Amino acid sequence: MTYEQIDTEKLTPMMTQYLETKKEYPGCILFYRLGDFYEMFFDDAVTVSQELELTLTGKSCGLDERAPMCGVPFHAVDGYLTRLVSKGYKVAICEQVEDPKLAKGLVRREVVRIVTPGTNLDTNALDESKNNYIMSIVYVDSRYGISVADVTTGDFFVTELDSERKLLDEISKYVPSEIICNEPFLMSGIDLEDLRHRMGIAVYALDAGYFDDAAACRTLLDHFHMNHTAELGLSDYDCGILAAGSLLNYLKELQKTDLSHMTKLVPYVTGKYMILDSTTRRNLELTETLREKQKRGSLLWVLDSTKTAMGARTLRAYIEQPLIEKAEIERRLDAVAELKKT
Repeated sequence: MTYEQIDTEKLTPMMTQYLETKKEYPGCILFYRLGDFYEMFFDDAVTVSQELELTLTGKSCGLDERAPMCGVPFHAVDGYLTRLVSKGYKVAICEQVEDPKLAKGLVRREVVRIVTPGTNLDTNALDESKNNYIMSIVYVDSRYGISVADVTTGDFFVTELDSERKLLDEISKYVPSEIICNEPFLMSGIDLEDLRHRMGIAVYALDAGYFDDAAACRTLLDHFHMNHTAELGLSDYDCGILAAGSLLNYLKELQKTDLSHMTKLVPYVTGKYMILDSTTRRNLELTETLREKQKRGSLLWVLDSTKTAMGARTLRAYIEQPLIEKAEIERRLDAVAELKKT
């Protein structure tokens, strides 16, 4: 039974509350807290039971037929979430926000966060030696605005590109787990199936409202407490502002926090780094071997003597983004030399 086929007038109060919440998050699977479990009903239950190989049961809901239902224990939810988002699903976590003992009637519930491939915060599921990037791509007048962030570390970057080849190079460099984009990007000629299937990237097109110039600009200025985008170094980044603003707005909506740990937006130009296309990266085995796709045997494996996750991420970034400007290279070498003296 699909949601469109449900006679809502016959539903029990609890199931009515569930469907009202579900309507607010139509693109998400709703994990609905009931006691010690997160339960899913109707279409969501069927989907999750198939994807996670869970038993599909039923629950009385006021209709002639029982509502399809499956559930997962709340104390073990992270593992189930990771498996779902790794398949490209978005999951809305709906919690009880008042004490059931004090509630009069139904316990009040609210969605407290939305988990997607690029916003999964489960440290047990993530490889701390590399970033879990989410990328926003805006295509306007034959130019690409690109913004990349890692919610776990607070990294936040923005740039602009003028060709499809450069865009694919940036995607290969960051290998984001999730891409959000405007509708024109879907028609720009990029092979989306290649991104989804070969690279394993979830791609979502957002409503045009996310890419409104004034809204994107205001989101950035409010977050960084600035009066003008020039203070952020974005005077020449019209498309970049759209990408960064849409990404920040998207992340705030999903995380339902102010993201105060994201304290800096770093504009960059691709010409600062050596251009390495995806084929070159694979053949050079920079971070993984060509056949086994393993770190062992790669250049990163040979060089990696880091002791912390932060150090491992930094070394990986250095390898994936080789500098080409002499002054920058010498500055980095001086820093390494200074550290070796201590």
